[in-house]
Amino acid sequence: MRPISTRTTLSLLALTLSACGGSAPLMNADAPSKSGDPGAYAAPTTVAGAEDATAGAAGPMEAEESMDDGAADHVMPAPDAAPAATGAAPTKRKRIARGSGATRKADRDAIARRPGPTTIARQASGVKAGEWNDNANYKEFQRFLSTQDHLSFDHLDIRNRRFMVVRDTAGRGVPRCDITVVDKHQHEVTLRTTTSGRAILFPHAEGLHGATLFASTKCQGRTARASFTLDKGDDVVTLDLDRRRTLPKTRTIDIAFVLDTTGSMSEEIAAVKDTIRTVASVLDGGLVDVRIALVEYKDRTDQTLTKVYPFSRDLDGFSKKVASISATGGGDTPEDVNSGLNVALNRLGWSSSSVGKFAFLVGDAPPHLDYQGVTYSASARTASHAGIQLFTIAASGMDDLGQVVWRQLAQYTGGTNLF
Repeated sequence: MRPISTRTTLSLLALTLSACGGSAPLMNADAPSKSGDPGAYAAPTTVAGAEDATAGAAGPMEAEESMDDGAADHVMPAPDAAPAATGAAPTKRKRIARGSGATRKADRDAIARRPGPTTIARQASGVKAGEWNDNANYKEFQRFLSTQDHLSFDHLDIRNRRFMVVRDTAGRGVPRCDITVVDKHQHEVTLRTTTSGRAILFPHAEGLHGATLFASTKCQGRTARASFTLDKGDDVVTLDLDRRRTLPKTRTIDIAFVLDTTGSMSEEIAAVKDTIRTVASVLDGGLVDVRIALVEYKDRTDQTLTKVYPFSRDLDGFSKKVASISATGGGDTPEDVNSGLNVALNRLGWSSSSVGKFAFLVGDAPPHLDYQGVTYSASARTASHAGIQLFTIAASGMDDLGQVVWRQLAQYTGGTNLF
């Protein structure tokens, strides 16, 4: 666990670079856990040090989610090569004076209420922060959601999770593969594999029915098929291509920020700007083709609800373009998160050739669930289908509903939640 700061966000970006192209073998893709629990299997694990890892992104990357129930809280270690960045961790709360004793007590109380194992990091400023990987603690996450029924969040049915893995003849994950899953009624859903060569399927949330489902992929000129049942609570489905994968020499990744820019977010906005400036200074050029974008969102009571900064390869120019963003507007606590997500997923122009697609949702307030329009749960499905991973960053002041929503979005798309 690390303090929420510019360095935290940048560490996530460096990790995504390490992961580009699913650069390491998938380990233990179908080995049952030591517990013998049929609902607890070892998920595909990516390790560092493969010979085709993305240049300029050395250092340990995350071990992907274990399905062992009750496992120690999963932490993504900061890469050795992650560049340093400046910027203080946000210390404010939406309705409590910054730096007050009430704020510090509220921070301690909020952390104490969160279930499951966690490690707390402390900065010199006294700010505490943590990071959740709810796929690594899958059963704990399900239990947590069952205790939150008093909140009016969207209920995504995440039972019978399946890790859908596309591998080559060397056992390496193949990114950017479309996997189509069909049920007996010919209802189908298509997911796209991420940098690790896998996608996460939640069959019930996707409207699939029946005891047996059928998966297929046509990727890199080869076809693979598999059928699988839902008689286990949790499992891995592999689709093996009969060739070695080929990856482009220069690998494109898309990084988008979805940023609440209402009046309480000044410090978080400053931190994101610092991160973008640092990304521009250290990641421009080389064998990684980085495209960066940003969507501002506010609330429907504001003059401007969303503002789009499309994907750009000119990282330095993009940094200058977003330098004028400031915290204005807002009013009531919830904001129109749903519109921000919908715009980010559908209007930024994500590249079909990107081996990694990452969106960072940064905010300190839950969505307005009373608004009509595209829901956040629908956006989670859209992101999963497109292979876009959502990393959610809950700034200090986020209430219980917002914590649930941020964790749902990250868990459904294979990202993590920082609070």
